[in-house]
Amino acid sequence: MIKIKELFNKYREIIMYLIFGVLTTVVGMGSYLIILEIGKAIGLATESGDPTYALRLTAQILQWVLSVLFAFFTNRKWVFNAETSNKPFIRQLAEFSGSRVITLILDTLVTFGTVWLLGVANYIQISIFSKDLIAKCVAAVVVVIGNYILSKLWVFKK
Repeated sequence: MIKIKELFNKYREIIMYLIFGVLTTVVGMGSYLIILEIGKAIGLATESGDPTYALRLTAQILQWVLSVLFAFFTNRKWVFNAETSNKPFIRQLAEFSGSRVITLILDTLVTFGTVWLLGVANYIQISIFSKDLIAKCVAAVVVVIGNYILSKLWVFKK
């Protein structure tokens, strides 16, 4: 038990980042898919039921805002212990949001690119909902790594 506690203490920041990274991903994916479903329900889809790119972009931006807010507060308090930082709260939030704009662009490119690739591969029978879910999972891996690096080296630098 002592060995486990020592390992946790040694890798606490990474472990906590991964835990809250997964939760942030759930917030992001969940809100993205819910927004797509709401959009489709009010008629913002093609005749085949595929969400329009405008709907996907709207969902992408809204899920980003929700994810960034969730991630900022959890990272600030439980991952990087930066609540007592010398940086003012607003500056931290601005730097955090700015770093997330970089990964938003990456997330959007990976998400749209994966949806497009899955659409091109017509011989693979994947539902419209599954294409977006697969795309968000691929993007999540890339984004979590990028976000950790930016947070560690820039936003919450000790």
